[in-house]
Amino acid sequence: MPKKSFRFLYIPLIVLLLFTLSCKQQPIIATKFYEHYQNKVYKDFDTTAYYAEFKHQLTLLKPDLHYVPALTIYYNNQSFEPYFVNRFLFNKQLRALIQYLKSSKEHGLNPDLFKAEKIERDLDTIEANHFKNIADVYPILARLEIETANSLLVYSSALQYGVVNPRNLYRRYDMPIKRSDTTMFQKAFQVQDLKQYLDQVQPKNEAYLALKKELASINTNVLDSAKMGRINILKINMERLRWQIPAKETRYLWVNIPAFNLQWVEDKKVIFNMKVCVGQPKPAGYDTLLLRWLKTKNIDDKPQNHETTILSSRINTIQLNPTWNIPTSIAQNEIYYSVIRNPNYLADNNIRVYYKDRLVTDPDTINWRHIQRQKMPYKFKQDASELNALGKFKFIFDNESSIYLHDTPNKKAFFSSWRAVSHGCVRVDDPLKLTEALVNDTSTVDNIRMEVGLKPINPKDTTRYKAIQARRSAPGFELKSKYISLKPDMQLFIDYYTCLPDEAGKLIYYNDVYHMDDKLLKAMGKFLSK
Repeated sequence: MPKKSFRFLYIPLIVLLLFTLSCKQQPIIATKFYEHYQNKVYKDFDTTAYYAEFKHQLTLLKPDLHYVPALTIYYNNQSFEPYFVNRFLFNKQLRALIQYLKSSKEHGLNPDLFKAEKIERDLDTIEANHFKNIADVYPILARLEIETANSLLVYSSALQYGVVNPRNLYRRYDMPIKRSDTTMFQKAFQVQDLKQYLDQVQPKNEAYLALKKELASINTNVLDSAKMGRINILKINMERLRWQIPAKETRYLWVNIPAFNLQWVEDKKVIFNMKVCVGQPKPAGYDTLLLRWLKTKNIDDKPQNHETTILSSRINTIQLNPTWNIPTSIAQNEIYYSVIRNPNYLADNNIRVYYKDRLVTDPDTINWRHIQRQKMPYKFKQDASELNALGKFKFIFDNESSIYLHDTPNKKAFFSSWRAVSHGCVRVDDPLKLTEALVNDTSTVDNIRMEVGLKPINPKDTTRYKAIQARRSAPGFELKSKYISLKPDMQLFIDYYTCLPDEAGKLIYYNDVYHMDDKLLKAMGKFLSK
């Protein structure tokens, strides 16, 4: 073929190439907008100009955004594509999101937190379709995308994890909790069906739904102080139920401090209830008193905090006939004065004295009035006996506060409606019943009964019981502790709720023993619905 013919083949290819390069390639979002709204301005959509405006709006909105790092990383990786608008505007799911955000009042939360009105305003502007210039679209589209993503994260986090971190709020909150994290962000950013996702993040807890129902039934048109107080109690306990604490197993023990109550729960049913005594509340003005002590370092200025710690753990051991290693604070503030008032106090209560971990054989020779209480050099241990402050049973579980559940020889407090009387541990009303349920073995239970001086259930053990009692009555007998290892162990929660439904579904309100409601109510502040 002549060379001239090749020249004619090249010409159409060059023309086609130049034509292709000269045409603007429309982004998917622009094509969708044009097809949906039939507005020619979308044919002028310039991706570069839009991306520049998106970054500008992200900078402008930063002061009002909750998750700036997560949003920045996400949209950088997305090349600033409007994922949520692209996927959920045309199928009306953005409208559904707005309704969920506005309905957050049902959860006791302030809808203003979720910017529903801002999203709705920009969405209305886009759907009104009055644009004459594509440059007018960019800021509104960018704002709609950013506000939608931010609000979805805030709403998801609030409903799944709560709006307040209790570990930052309370001194004695050792319950491990989950907070919003990368996993939550990824789920939100990868949503395929927005309505389905919003349904999934709604709290499903039966107690939560009961409080939510009660909140919805209260007439807020006429409010007196009592009704307002009750509404706030519902809201803050719904917040507590949003905190993601460790998952409950099929069976567990649950102590609710304000209820002064312990429950054995199995397969979501309460097997039995038991009265408990919990730690005393802090003195009034505790924080002020604490600041004073930090300045003076005078032991008499140090305020005592005996409040029971909120925690979760596992009861793994029962100690029978326990000994009590008396804490330094109790030795300084109680034992010291008891010995001065009554020189026979230590002997009368089976309390041994130790100096540098060595037993003091004759503590009567100590001149207690000359001992510096603030630098108490002695340690005290109460032997196992009928007088031991821990009674006959101590239920041991790992925790950083050195507390446990235990028996007590002083049963008087269980007859009172106010049972915040301990030094921080939880006293149980019927430790034998709890032991029997934990051990769940008839022969072992009979051995335990005899160890603590009780008759066995099985008549065949009567002879052995009499022999044990004879040994206990012999001169010089010393009662020894014994440990029972639990297999399986038992999950335990010590928590704090001032309003919950009972087994019949009726809401019960409890005293705010430690004034935790007041502190949480203040912390929630702007998050609370009006």
